[in-house]
Amino acid sequence: MENKGRSRKEILAELRLILGEDAKYEDGKILCSMCTNPQPIAKIAHQMFLCSNLGDPGLFAGSRRLEQDVVGKLASLLNGKNSVGSIVSGGTEANLLALLAARNNSGVSNPEVILPESAHFSLDKICNLLNLKPVHAELNADFRVKPDSVERCITENTVAIVGTAGTAELGAVDPIGELSEIALAHRVYLHVDAAFGGLVIPFLKPKERNALAFDFSLEGVKSVTVDPHKMGMSTVPAGGILFRDKTFLEHIKTETPYLTEAAQYTFVGTRSAASVAATWAVFESLGREGFRKTVRRCMALTKLLSKGVEALGLKLVAQPTMNIMAFRSSNSKKTAETLRKRGWFVSYVSRLDCVRIVVMPHLRRKHVQAFLTDLSKTA
Repeated sequence: MENKGRSRKEILAELRLILGEDAKYEDGKILCSMCTNPQPIAKIAHQMFLCSNLGDPGLFAGSRRLEQDVVGKLASLLNGKNSVGSIVSGGTEANLLALLAARNNSGVSNPEVILPESAHFSLDKICNLLNLKPVHAELNADFRVKPDSVERCITENTVAIVGTAGTAELGAVDPIGELSEIALAHRVYLHVDAAFGGLVIPFLKPKERNALAFDFSLEGVKSVTVDPHKMGMSTVPAGGILFRDKTFLEHIKTETPYLTEAAQYTFVGTRSAASVAATWAVFESLGREGFRKTVRRCMALTKLLSKGVEALGLKLVAQPTMNIMAFRSSNSKKTAETLRKRGWFVSYVSRLDCVRIVVMPHLRRKHVQAFLTDLSKTA
């Protein structure tokens, strides 16, 4: 920090230059991110609530009401009649709160959690933080967790099972219905990480949606992670954690003796209401019909991209369940590196030896066609 400050004009000019170094969603070259350009109304709402702190909600009654409304809208979407929760810093905090509740509710001395081999890497961090032993269940040929493998992993130390509704690598949806039955039979907590899929699956065509049950309509599901800053098209950060009912909050409660309310139920203390307001604005602006149109447009582009990739003689790792697809070439790592050199931000997934693409709302048909043209010169 310099002794003398600089002018507003000079500071903003430099910030614009620095911002110019960042990739931009609207260029259509970001193909690896599960986030997207927020809806215009989200940006306005975010700025309006920059000073509101949900960590001390007694001071910010309007912001608290917005959060309650957003949680209520998510609960309605996910069939949670009595669900409660919070908008938090992202999927990692949401997953952490779910497993904290499961652990604290169990009373087990040496707690274990059963994770699919495809579980998000945030769960490894969480297990380390919460002193949970991760036990990994096998996947089937469609990259979904095997229910029989999950059941074999259950011991007297199991405090939770995690299923994923939309894996980060392939968008695969675990058989949550079968996991629910297993969880109920063994009286084990079931958490669903639907950080990505939670705002995709409800808006798929009925036949596709009904085959992917994952939410509180399944009795065994005790909590769900869903991130509005992903397919919710809100501002970053906006993660969501929903519990089946308020009894689970007692297991994540922290007393706050000097604030306006006696307790908090999140890991992060100071919480900006800005992304909550942004999420509320998007939900109000688009409604279910707007989300339905967006998701189905992304799915149509995913289908176009998948067919184009196969037409080039490349092999899909799996048929896309949602708007994530992956393919292999004769040298997938080199293909990914070459595409990056051409300006396309794709992922290389070493575990699966594939190139991964997420078809988010910022992509257009022209971007997919331009990508396929470059891919034809690369693969």
